[in-house]
Amino acid sequence: MSKSYQKDIIFMLTKDEVLACAKELGIPVEQVTDEVIELVKSRLNREFRHWPEIIKDALTQATKCPLGLACFPSCFWWKDGRCTFPREV
Repeated sequence: MSKSYQKDIIFMLTKDEVLACAKELGIPVEQVTDEVIELVKSRLNREFRHWPEIIKDALTQATKCPLGLACFPSCFWWKDGRCTFPREV
């Protein structure tokens, strides 16, 4: 996959990441069959069909002023076209 294509991807889950989760849960890798992977895909597809709401909520929270103010260019914390107030990640 090219680097330019990769930079446009927001979220990707690999089989190795699913296997790592299984390992954390104490589930043997042998139990994570192709059928189990398909069930994981199906469940994620059902959950992510509401992705616009998830993205809107994440954007709202990420851009919300920690002081409860509306960000604008004359704000003390506004530098180089963005809010520089220290935020929790």
